Amino acid sequence: MKKPGAGLPIHDVETQIIAAVSSPGALVLTAPTGSGKTTQVPQMLLHAGIEGRILVLQPRRLAARIVARRVADELDCGLGGLVGYQTRHERHISHATRILFLTEGLFLRQLLADPKLTGVGAVVLDEFHERNLAVDLALGLCRRLRAGARPDLRLIVMSATLDAGVVADYLSCPSVHAEGRTFAVDIEYETGDSQAPVWDRAGAALRRWLDGGGQGDALLFLPGTYEIRRTVDACRRRLRADDGPIDVLPLHGSLPAAEQDRAVRRGVERRVIVSTNVAETSITIDGIRCVIDSGLARVHRYDPGRAVNALLVERISQASAQQRAGRAGRTAPGACVRLWPRAEAHARPERDTPEILRVDLSEVVLQTLTFGVEAADFPWLDPPPAARLERARALLGELGAVDADGALTADGQAMADLPAHPRLARMLLEAARRGVGDRATVWAALIAERDISARPLAARFRTPSESE
Repeated sequence: MKKPGAGLPIHDVETQIIAAVSSPGALVLTAPTGSGKTTQVPQMLLHAGIEGRILVLQPRRLAARIVARRVADELDCGLGGLVGYQTRHERHISHATRILFLTEGLFLRQLLADPKLTGVGAVVLDEFHERNLAVDLALGLCRRLRAGARPDLRLIVMSATLDAGVVADYLSCPSVHAEGRTFAVDIEYETGDSQAPVWDRAGAALRRWLDGGGQGDALLFLPGTYEIRRTVDACRRRLRADDGPIDVLPLHGSLPAAEQDRAVRRGVERRVIVSTNVAETSITIDGIRCVIDSGLARVHRYDPGRAVNALLVERISQASAQQRAGRAGRTAPGACVRLWPRAEAHARPERDTPEILRVDLSEVVLQTLTFGVEAADFPWLDPPPAARLERARALLGELGAVDADGALTADGQAMADLPAHPRLARMLLEAARRGVGDRATVWAALIAERDISARPLAARFRTPSESE
C-alpha cells in the first residue's frame, strides 16, 4: 500500500533537509505550493528521531486545524495524540503529542511562559513570506534562543515565495529548494465590464469558463467575507440546470469547522469554492482546475481614523498572484482568470510588504519589552525606522504602559497579557476597574476585528459604481 504523501516533490530533498537540521541545526526551505512541505517536513523530522515536540507555526487558525487533521490521517492517529493543533479557540493536544500545529501568536505566548521552550526539539515557521509581526518576532526570538540557552533547538523557515538568501544569511544556515510538479496554467486577464462590482465580474468569469467546457472544480479568491457572500450569490444565480450538480461553497476563517471541511473536502459534486487568501497557501484543495482571482486581499495596515491597525482591502503582489494561479495546475492543465487589466500585471509590487513596515508598532514594542529586550535592539530581519519605534514608545508612555525611564509598568504588563492593540488593552483595563468590562469587551471586538462601517473596499480600489 502506498504511503500517504509518498512521491511528493519535497521528498526529493529530504536528505538535504535532515542534514541541515542535524548541522548547523537551521534551514531555509523554499518549495512551490502543493509540493508537500507543510505536511511532510514535520513528519521527516519525527522519523529522523528529533527529540522533543515539533512545533509548526501557521499564520491562520483554519490552516492549523486542517493541516493537523491531514497529517494525523497520514500517520493514522487521532487528533490530540501523536499530532495535535492549538488555536485561540480550540485545543487538541496531549502529553503524547509530538507534532503540534499552532498559530504564531500562541507560540509567542508559549515562549513568554517558557523562555527556553522546554521539551521542544524543533520550530518550523511555515508560510514565512506572509511576514506578519508575530512571525518576524518569533524568528528573532528563536535565533536569540539558538545563540544562547538552546543551541540544540532546530529551526526551519519555509515558504513558496521567499528571498531565501536573505533569510539564510540572517540565520547563518543553508537554504534548500524543492522543485514543484505542476501543469501549465493558461492565464487570462479581465475582458468584461471593469465598472461592475468584483462579485459580478467573478460570477461572469465563472460562467464563461463553464460555457467554454471547463472541467473540475473552480477556486475564486475574494478579499473578505462581505465580498465572498456577494460572490456566492452571484455565482449561484449564473448556474444553469445543464451545468449539472455544482456546490458553491464559501471558505474563510469565520465559518464553523464543518463548513470549512465541506469546502476543502472533495465530494461527488463539482465545487465552486469562494475563498479568502487562506486557500492561497498552507492548505491544498484537490481537484481545482480553474482559479478566478479578484487580485485583492485584506491587509493589516495602520488606520489613522481609528488609531489602530485595521484590515484594509489592497491589491495583491505579483508573488501572491503567482501562488493563486498555481492552484489551478496541481493535477492537470488549468486556467486562471485575473480580474484586472494585463497592463497592470507588472505594476504590482514583486512581493508583499512585511507587516513591520506598514503597521503601528506600539504592540510589538510592548511585546519585546515583555521578553526583556528593547525593540530598537531586537535582531529584526527588516529593522523598522527608528522614528516609528520612538512614536510607538511615546504612545505606550501616554497609555501608562511604560514609565519615564522606558521600563514596563504593572499596567503595561497587564496590557501585554491581553491579545489586543495597546489602546484597546488600556481601555479594557480601565473598563474593568470601573465595572463595565463586558461592555468594553464588545466595543474592543467591534473596533479590532472587522470594519463595521459601509466601506467594503478602500476608497482607492472602488470602481465608480461602487463609490456612488
